[in-house]
Amino acid sequence: MKKWCLLKGSDIGPMGRGQSGKKKVYEVIVDGSVLRCFWGMAEKVNRQSSVQVFHSGQAAMSAAYEKVYAKRDKGYVLAYEV
Repeated sequence: MKKWCLLKGSDIGPMGRGQSGKKKVYEVIVDGSVLRCFWGMAEKVNRQSSVQVFHSGQAAMSAAYEKVYAKRDKGYVLAYEV
């Protein structure tokens, strides 16, 4: 199993959304051929999620790296990787 956790402060401004001072969290978890993503406010327990099943673990890992890189491009910072 592989897991990434990314954090970002809320986007405030004319094009931003979110509450001032709140952090957003995005988790990516690969377990075999299953890719799970969880996202939402870091201060809240309930988060949105998605699950994708791939034909191989390698395909799931590739999709996970794409998600992690896309979030880093949007300003998220890697909090930890396990």
